[in-house]
Amino acid sequence: MSKIAKDKPPKHDLFTFSQDEDGVLQVKQHGEDALNKIFGSESPAVNESLFLQGYMTLKPCEVEDGTKDMRGFLPAIVREIAPRDGVERMLAVQMATTHVALIRQGGRMANAEQLPQFEAHERAYNKLARTYTSQVEALRKYRNGGKQTVTVQHVNVEDGGQAIVGNVDTRGRVAHEK
Repeated sequence: MSKIAKDKPPKHDLFTFSQDEDGVLQVKQHGEDALNKIFGSESPAVNESLFLQGYMTLKPCEVEDGTKDMRGFLPAIVREIAPRDGVERMLAVQMATTHVALIRQGGRMANAEQLPQFEAHERAYNKLARTYTSQVEALRKYRNGGKQTVTVQHVNVEDGGQAIVGNVDTRGRVAHEK
């Protein structure tokens, strides 16, 4: 396991991460509103809880090669998703942690040396991939109110053909039209 350099802890745009001598993660927030910028809740308790819940899924030290601190990914990806309300905030944290687990599982699958190991990692990878896809779809549906919109960009009508431009209702005839 790599160690974080004690003299210069990794810094992200909103946080600095380090570990104390007992190995406990220390997070220094840059600016009072750093968590609000990420999660967008007016409640500091909600922002802090979502932040900590995301980190519950990570190892105490998420450092690659002692130079790249991977812990900044979690809040950064939540900020990229730009949650608009409480449901989206919770879903964004779930999506970020599912993504981290998915990528880790892919690494385990790639490094498996025995077929049973590979198959176990592949099953977990596929479940996580389906879960992540479902989360993305849930976010899309939630943001669009469950409506799916199809826009036709280009229509060709050949000689003698007919086209309808506008909303088309394909539910069939109503009882009084029969």
